[in-house]
Amino acid sequence: MIAALRRGLRIGDGSEPALTAAFWLLMVATVLPLWIGRYLPLLDIPNHLSAIAVWHYYDDPRFDFAKYYTLNLKPLPYWAHYYLCHLLAYPFGVETANKLFLTAYAVGLPSGALALARRFGRSPWLALFVFPLVWNFNLAEGFIAYSAGMSALVLVLVLVDKNAERPTLWRALLVFGLGSSIYFFHLLTYMLFLVCAGLLVFTQREPLRLKNLILRGVPVLACAWVGVWAYRNNSTMGFATMIGPTEFVNDPWNGTLYAAPARLLNFLSSSRDEWVVVVLAFSWFLIALSAARQRRTEPSLGARALGIEVCLAASLLAILFMPRSMQRPFNWYMINGRYVPLAALFFALTIRGPVLGWRRWLFAPVVAASLFYVVDIARMVVLFNRHIDGFDQLVAQIPLHKNTLTLIYPPLSDPQVNVNCFNQWPSYTQLRRGGYNFYNFNYGFPLKYKMYLPAPPWNHTEWFNFTGMASGWDYFLTHNEAVQGEKYAPFAEPLAQGKIRLVDARGSWRLYQKLADPDPPKPAVLDLP
Repeated sequence: MIAALRRGLRIGDGSEPALTAAFWLLMVATVLPLWIGRYLPLLDIPNHLSAIAVWHYYDDPRFDFAKYYTLNLKPLPYWAHYYLCHLLAYPFGVETANKLFLTAYAVGLPSGALALARRFGRSPWLALFVFPLVWNFNLAEGFIAYSAGMSALVLVLVLVDKNAERPTLWRALLVFGLGSSIYFFHLLTYMLFLVCAGLLVFTQREPLRLKNLILRGVPVLACAWVGVWAYRNNSTMGFATMIGPTEFVNDPWNGTLYAAPARLLNFLSSSRDEWVVVVLAFSWFLIALSAARQRRTEPSLGARALGIEVCLAASLLAILFMPRSMQRPFNWYMINGRYVPLAALFFALTIRGPVLGWRRWLFAPVVAASLFYVVDIARMVVLFNRHIDGFDQLVAQIPLHKNTLTLIYPPLSDPQVNVNCFNQWPSYTQLRRGGYNFYNFNYGFPLKYKMYLPAPPWNHTEWFNFTGMASGWDYFLTHNEAVQGEKYAPFAEPLAQGKIRLVDARGSWRLYQKLADPDPPKPAVLDLP
């Protein structure tokens, strides 16, 4: 089975050096932005890293995590991301571990598309369309576990179809084990996997024959066991906010379709990534048009040839009929829109027939646009790391065993990026120096708060006032405070009163040390007649 999967992942035979060269070139270029700078401007990534750090360093007295948190390590989604990074952090540290995890995702998605194309008789050249999809808007949002689940989903679907075509005990066990593991990446990829895998069972020969249903369907059905078990035991899983009635937010179909393109490559604040989509779409149309004029020479796969199309249909239905978001019992942002890159992946593979002769030149714009896009992403990462210069130098001056309140003032975005990449930046301070952070994901996994210190919401830092919120904090690190001028100047008065001191200022960052607690509020004096 492993040998068969290796054959499916081979890039080309000896007669396709151009495909092999293009594939490896784009593979290296796609991974480059992950390693070219220390910080990635992804929205959720600081909180994911701090959650992994609390888990990994929980018993390390340098960081004092056990003082402020308890661990909840029940088998919930995100477990694959957090646990694998926790293990990799032993030799590499948390941040490098996370980059290795992201590298596996970046390699796995186009490789899975390549294996899927070969499995269903499509040209392996079509997998080149998938490289730009690695840097899709889900990744910009910092949906790391979901993105990795996309890679796992595509790869395991190849195994599902192979077992459905020729069932064996070994293949069935692989489908059960690997298919069930997708739950531990993300619930949304897990749900789509179950639907796609179930549909692939019915694209085989004699799908309704009882023996075939059992041999093909039981391994897929068994993958649903972990989800059913988790659902029935959710009250004991420690997901503390899972209370109250369910409340979804839905958009009309036309609104969903209108918003779908923005979920693709909309990573950069410029329009260059949108033009990459235009080039890719036009190239795909030309390749599809030329394929329609070609004489079909591929071997007949019967109903199995529809495997790509049924997966595409499932992802499109998920986009149309799943809710946009959920507000209760917990906040779940962007549900249906996350499926857009997967739908694009399946759609790219729908062209039938081999790509021979002059038609291979039609992929030249695909390679060029993909290379331009990922190099542009790498350029953005370099510029972003220059923009935050000074942060590391200030954080290094904070002693261990001290609590730092990091306040990020508007603007919360960077000129290069299309997301508010500073929303969760306070978690980087915790990642470096330990202690308490008010802004962790408070969903009950893998950490649960023991206590709370006063702090403003992340999106209303202007609510901070020294008198009411300085208690419990030793240092204050601010970003863009100087940009705001007198509009937000909560430290001007305590600085003048000698209750804090300015330790250092670098670029757009300022670090203050608290020297004295604020004066307690004076009792009100009633002016009685």
